[in-house]
Amino acid sequence: MGAHTRPSSLSLILRSYLADLRQWIGHLATGYALACGLMLVGAVSLLIATGVAVAAGFHALEVRYGIWIGYAVVGGAFLLLGLAGLVAGRMLLARPPPAVPRPSRQADMLKRSIAVPVAARLIAISRTGATARADVTTRALAAGAAVMLVGWFAGSRLGRRHDAVQD
Repeated sequence: MGAHTRPSSLSLILRSYLADLRQWIGHLATGYALACGLMLVGAVSLLIATGVAVAAGFHALEVRYGIWIGYAVVGGAFLLLGLAGLVAGRMLLARPPPAVPRPSRQADMLKRSIAVPVAARLIAISRTGATARADVTTRALAAGAAVMLVGWFAGSRLGRRHDAVQD
């Protein structure tokens, strides 16, 4: 392959879809990393809260409402922080994952990459008079195919609402 050759349309479409897929995987991995980080902070905070709460409870009973109430407050704060982290992480993990991106944009590109050369070839053949070699049936089939192709494009464009979310 020379340095001046262009990549094929199929290669460009595949690269485009792979880029969309790579972005989707990145968002998915980021969400799971955030959820796991919050759950890890929650679990560590629960361990700290348990240690402080046990010490505070022990000393509260020993000293009867002395300085150790502070330990209870600190332990309670870590307990609330740990529970909040675990609940937030669980909520992040419970939500449904985003949908895999559909290659609709790439399918449109593929339609155009197939239709444009075929239409250009049909136009070039009809202008050069090369159709004189083709019989009447072949020309009628080619014209019918071109009309159906244009109708297909028009129907797919007009049938879509531009403000609608596409899957």
